[in-house]
Amino acid sequence: MTKTPNFLTALVLALAAPGIASAQTYGGVSGGMSLQDSSKNKGTTTAEIPATPTNGSIPNGTPIGWDTKFDDGYNFSGYLGHRFSGGFRAEAEVNYSRNGVKRHRNLLVGGANIDGADVAILTRGTPAATNPTVGAVISSGIGKTRAFGGFLNGYYDFNSGGSLQPYVGAGFGVQRVKVDFRPSNVDVGQGSDTNLAYQFMAGATYKVGPSAEVFAQYNYRDAGKTKFALDLLPADLSVKTKQSILSLGVRVPFGGGAE
Repeated sequence: MTKTPNFLTALVLALAAPGIASAQTYGGVSGGMSLQDSSKNKGTTTAEIPATPTNGSIPNGTPIGWDTKFDDGYNFSGYLGHRFSGGFRAEAEVNYSRNGVKRHRNLLVGGANIDGADVAILTRGTPAATNPTVGAVISSGIGKTRAFGGFLNGYYDFNSGGSLQPYVGAGFGVQRVKVDFRPSNVDVGQGSDTNLAYQFMAGATYKVGPSAEVFAQYNYRDAGKTKFALDLLPADLSVKTKQSILSLGVRVPFGGGAE
C-alpha cells in the first residue's frame, strides 16, 4: 500500500491559490473509453486444501493463476493546470475508470491447466457427469475492476502559439484499484490495493476561442498489481491493471481569455 505523494497535494493547492489564477491557469474535464489489457493473474495457496474422497490435497504454497480478459469500459478525468513559456505546462489530474470482466481462462494449479476438469476439483464436492467443467464456470464474464487516482502530469505543446497544438506528456501518481471476480455468480474474490502508477500521453488541442479549447488524448496507464486474498479458496492473487485511455475533453482558462 502507498499513500498519495505530498507533492501532488502541494501542486493542487498551489495551482488553486488566488495569486496564480491567470489566463495561463486552466481547469478541464474529459471522458472516454478505457481499454484494459488482459491480465495474467498469479498467486499461491496460503494453506493446505485438504483431500476429499475423490480429490487429492493441494499443498500450501502451490502456485495458481489464470488469464482475465476485460470488456471495454469508461474513464472520466478532471484537471487543474498551468502553462509556462516555451510550450511547457504542468497539471494535476484526478480520474475514475471502470471495466467489466469478459472472461477468465487457463486456470493453472501447480502449473497444470485444469480448465477441462470437473468443477468439483475447486468446490471439493463430488464429481458428476452433470457438473460443468472448470473452464465453463470461469468463462462467465461477471465481475469488474474500478480505479480512482491522482497524477502529476507534465506536457510539451508543439506550435504553442497556434490554434492547433499537438502535444506529448508523462505523469506519475497513485491509483487505487478495486477488483471483483464473480464468474457464474461464484464469489471467487474481491480486493483493493493502492499503488504508485505512471502514464504517457499524446494528443492535440484546438483553441475554439479565447475562453475555451477542446482536446483529444491518448493515455497509456500502468497502475501496477492489485494483491488480495481469494474467498473461494485459501490463496492470494495479483491482478495487473494496464489501460489505454481514449478521451475527448475541454479546458477553460481562469482569469480571462487564453493567450
